[in-house]
Amino acid sequence: MTLRPAPANTGIVFRRADLPGKPAVEAIPDHIDDVSYATTIARNGVKVRTVEHLMAAFAGMGVDNAAVELTGPEVPVMDGSALPFVRLLRKAGLRRQLAPKTYVKVREPLAVDLDGRTVKVVPADHLRVVYTMRFGAASLGEQTVTLDVNPESFPREIAPARTYGFLRDVDHLRAMGLAKGGSLDNAILIGEEGVLNGPLRFPDELVRHKALDLIGDLFLLGQRLVGTVIAEGAGHMVHLRLVAMIQAQLQPRARTARAAARRSVVERLVAPLRPAAAEGADEAAGAYGLP
Repeated sequence: MTLRPAPANTGIVFRRADLPGKPAVEAIPDHIDDVSYATTIARNGVKVRTVEHLMAAFAGMGVDNAAVELTGPEVPVMDGSALPFVRLLRKAGLRRQLAPKTYVKVREPLAVDLDGRTVKVVPADHLRVVYTMRFGAASLGEQTVTLDVNPESFPREIAPARTYGFLRDVDHLRAMGLAKGGSLDNAILIGEEGVLNGPLRFPDELVRHKALDLIGDLFLLGQRLVGTVIAEGAGHMVHLRLVAMIQAQLQPRARTARAAARRSVVERLVAPLRPAAAEGADEAAGAYGLP
């Protein structure tokens, strides 16, 4: 995998260098393809699997525009977290681009309930994630985490959290062509009694990883979400139902005069350009890409 610069207003674009013509798949809601165990995007039959950890790193570190060149159909699993991607971005550095940063701001609550697995977003002045999961193993129980998402907190509190899987699902995942690079070195394995390959990086590492997945899935909107997102027992399918719901609110559509007078549930915000801080990604200074 190679990360390359992209012009302002490009967004995140994946290119399959292993296929003729290096076809591109833009990371946008219209290209969401499969949400079984991981997030797959596709365009014209060209698929890119397991994009969520890298997308979370872009979102968490403030990267708006980048090209991702792959030599296969799946983003490398690395150590099962977003931390290796964060380290790559820090090593490369970020470059401020002469374009404003855009956001999607929630003005009224939106919610998805899929058989008791829920996610909702409520108005706030920045992105915050509140995630709850209940695990069958008695040693894990219920875990809840509340995390503010920004370039300062993301590398410390979210990026290191590794993916996890259940021992009972391993053969099924491999039969589906997923987790081919999975091992005890890049995933937390859970059996009936709890974690089989500790130690954990955080006592609540499992739910922190669910928050990481959510952040990556939300960035398929193409802009950062501004709001507090509250998830309970959710997963990629539920996350991406919320993405589709928000995207539908942003789509231009015919509206009556009465409807036009009402305030939109969500809106795109364009932050005005201003001088950047001396170091790091200054969220208010404009869009950022790779040098």
